Amino acid sequence: MTWTVARKEIVSNLLSYKFFIVLLLMVLLVATSLFIMHRDFSGRVADYQLIRPEPGEPIAVVPPNPLSIFAKGLENAMTRSFEVGVTGIEVRAGQASGNIIYAFFPAPDFLYIVRVVLSLVALLFGFDQISREREQGTLKLLLSGPVSRAQVLLGKWLGNFLSLALPFLLVTLLGTAILLFDPDVRFTAGQLGRLGLILALALLYLAFFLSLGMLVSALTRRSATSVIVLLFVWALLVFVLPNLGTLVSRQFVHVPSVRALSEKREQTWTREVLLGIGRGANWADHMRAISQENDRMVEDYRLKFERLVRLSRNINRLSPAASLLDAATEIAGTGIGEEIRLKGEVVRYKNAIIDDIIADRAAGKREARYQAFAYRPRPLAEIFAAGALFDMAWLAVFNVLVFALAYAGFVRYDVR
Repeated sequence: MTWTVARKEIVSNLLSYKFFIVLLLMVLLVATSLFIMHRDFSGRVADYQLIRPEPGEPIAVVPPNPLSIFAKGLENAMTRSFEVGVTGIEVRAGQASGNIIYAFFPAPDFLYIVRVVLSLVALLFGFDQISREREQGTLKLLLSGPVSRAQVLLGKWLGNFLSLALPFLLVTLLGTAILLFDPDVRFTAGQLGRLGLILALALLYLAFFLSLGMLVSALTRRSATSVIVLLFVWALLVFVLPNLGTLVSRQFVHVPSVRALSEKREQTWTREVLLGIGRGANWADHMRAISQENDRMVEDYRLKFERLVRLSRNINRLSPAASLLDAATEIAGTGIGEEIRLKGEVVRYKNAIIDDIIADRAAGKREARYQAFAYRPRPLAEIFAAGALFDMAWLAVFNVLVFALAYAGFVRYDVR
């Protein structure tokens, strides 16, 4: 009987104008997002070919990540050029387009489309599932037959979820297949597996908003009331709560600005140079002192920043949108955790280069060739242990909880 109700919902959706409008919107948004982000990725690949260091240059640069087409995250910050010198690490502009208009209108990645637009679409599928049928009188007729309320609710959820998920997956997979024709977009088998996890997260996220729509529909008697309530809740979950966590956490954890760190580094360099000139001390000792002082500042900044991130994430988990964003970007390799690890590897690379500079100067070498920077992204097991698995489980808990509340509301719903 559940599947009978589900088929009824699928047929009803296929015969409605709402479904075709939503389908057209989904195709346009997903296709446009993949096209724009593909162009953005191709530009960053071209930039990488220009700024890629020659063999022997003490410069750390990582190539663009093709998964950033779907979840860009902190990709622009991670693909910057880190140049190692006697004063420490100089961070350059990075592999980004020179068009200043992008600063006002950033490219919407696939994750943004899912998080903001398609969540609203999922609400449109669920907002009137109970209240509309009560208004039309069909709900009373449906429940008068040999079918339980649990079967009706599950069938409605299943039919609408399939009506939403199947077109979404079809459009996304077709767009991904088209991307593979570009030789610059080279997904490894592991990256394709990660993309599958991101799509699974997106489906969990859309399922939550579908269940939320049905919950509010089961608590109200008119569809118009459901729409007003759901728009307020949607804005709260998608926009307000994710930003509120960051603002609150900054009140408890103070992180020094990058400008302050840069000025402190310059002060350290000036102090050590003047000490070296005034005392005639060993040049290598001052180089090591500068490097160690810079490392202490970076480590202090990193610890404070990680505390800020942990507190912000814990608060933001009140919103499923924040859980989706954190988990998907970490799985894609463009999240905060990946950037922190990359910067740690750059610091270790800098220390190795400083040791090489000191050794070459002691040996009297004027032209030195340094080791190349190599970075390997975190494996999935490490990403899951760092919190991505918790975010995925948290999204599943959101789904179960909201659907259970929808069932509790529907059991007590007056169909008259």
